[in-house]
Amino acid sequence: MVIVLVSLICLSACGALRDTADKNKALNESLPYYELNAANYDEISYNGLTYTITDECLEMSELQEEIGQVSKRFKNVAGEDFSFGYVYSIVDVDISNAVAVNINNEYRKADIKNNDE
Repeated sequence: MVIVLVSLICLSACGALRDTADKNKALNESLPYYELNAANYDEISYNGLTYTITDECLEMSELQEEIGQVSKRFKNVAGEDFSFGYVYSIVDVDISNAVAVNINNEYRKADIKNNDE
């Protein structure tokens, strides 16, 4: 009985992981890429808009849907790992003003950069 129960739990967990992997694969194939500024890694740009990544972290409840991806990993000169993931729209904020970027599993706000900066 215990073996059957453990097997069912493992199968359920594997199914959930497979569903997440399938969703991520579909997103990766359909979402546009935002370009990461390789000079300093504090800006992303897409479709003529450039955003400056801030230190402000947002909660997942403040995010809407995935609208793009950065999909970059690197180590900085201090040896710290950075992983940039999906770009999200923010609840009640137009994407022409700000978006959120997943960096190391934190959702960092990125504000639109003025053209005169």
